[in-house]
Amino acid sequence: MNIDRIRSARGLNQEDLAEMSGLKQSTISKIENGFDGVTLRVLKKIAVALGVEVRDLFDDDRTVAERALLSAFRNLPADRQQGWLDLAEALTPPGAKEREQNE
Repeated sequence: MNIDRIRSARGLNQEDLAEMSGLKQSTISKIENGFDGVTLRVLKKIAVALGVEVRDLFDDDRTVAERALLSAFRNLPADRQQGWLDLAEALTPPGAKEREQNE
């Protein structure tokens, strides 16, 4: 799970997250260390406290910044999304698309 990474990126320690989520610090510690008996209710509390979706708590290779950009992008109207896509394409170095497709 990404709880530790997201929490740390926000400058929070386990005690901070426990207070924000209404859970015990020991519960946060267990979850971050792989406790597999965690309930969806507990994960929802943690996600709300961290300001993310529950799905964001699970392993993902995106950085916090990438997830924030994706979230912001999804909330844009279609025409604004296209504008950002056009900008991203214009900023992409020549040959980058081809290299990515070959990987």
